[in-house]
Amino acid sequence: MQTQTESGAQVRPSRRARTRLHLGIVSAGIIAAWLASFAPPARAQDLSSTEAVRALDARNADEIRAGIESMGLAGSARSVPALERRIRRGLPPTLLRLAVDTLAMIGSRDAGPILLELLSHRRAEIRLAAIQGLVACRPRDTARALEAALSDPDAGVRAAAAGGLGQVGARAAVPTLFRALDRGILEAAMAIGQLASAAQVETLLGYVGRLPLDALTPGLMEILARDDIPERTKLGVIHHLGELASPEVRIFLEALLDFLPPEGNDALREAAEQIAMRIAQ
Repeated sequence: MQTQTESGAQVRPSRRARTRLHLGIVSAGIIAAWLASFAPPARAQDLSSTEAVRALDARNADEIRAGIESMGLAGSARSVPALERRIRRGLPPTLLRLAVDTLAMIGSRDAGPILLELLSHRRAEIRLAAIQGLVACRPRDTARALEAALSDPDAGVRAAAAGGLGQVGARAAVPTLFRALDRGILEAAMAIGQLASAAQVETLLGYVGRLPLDALTPGLMEILARDDIPERTKLGVIHHLGELASPEVRIFLEALLDFLPPEGNDALREAAEQIAMRIAQ
């Protein structure tokens, strides 16, 4: 398929992020990006669903944009086939990105085929948008496609794929994410923290000292925040970090104390406080 895209800056979560990455953040980010891409004209708001579909066949770019925007504002899965056909026919750069973002915002699994196809688009911005769309729409084979995208030539796409695996709950992908971490895809650490079993936590701890601590702390914070990880495993994480006795560990533990709920985490709080105080001395 021959289509064009426009270049766009990628905004990725900071590696120093210390709070959990919820699925709602992804949805909010897609909506914000979509809204930022246009100032909705009255025409887009006034179009009926039939008129919006017809507008996609217009020769005028403004009319096509109005049709896409109208579909996004309606948010109906019934718009997906028309958007898919229009994408396959080809769109100028700005409109292609808007169409893909609109599919993501609609969030229908019916968008799966075109989003999967766009993972091989020649432009990294569109591959990135397709990944975001897959995470939002969750069609079949999403996890497999995201694992494959970990080998994408673009670093931003690889990072998004790693984060996406954590967001869709692809627990079977943890071994693949460890291999990605070995290849320097540091965003895999957070996904591992979201998905790893208690037994796999020990493997993640093996990277402490091998990789920068601030690359691992998002994943470690995820583990410490999860209700399905045993307390003994969480205590093992804290004591393992305590062996480093570095200023970075103290900062992490102090952040953990601010993050943990005041009740129900007495053992974790006590361990973090004692180790942080010991490092500070």
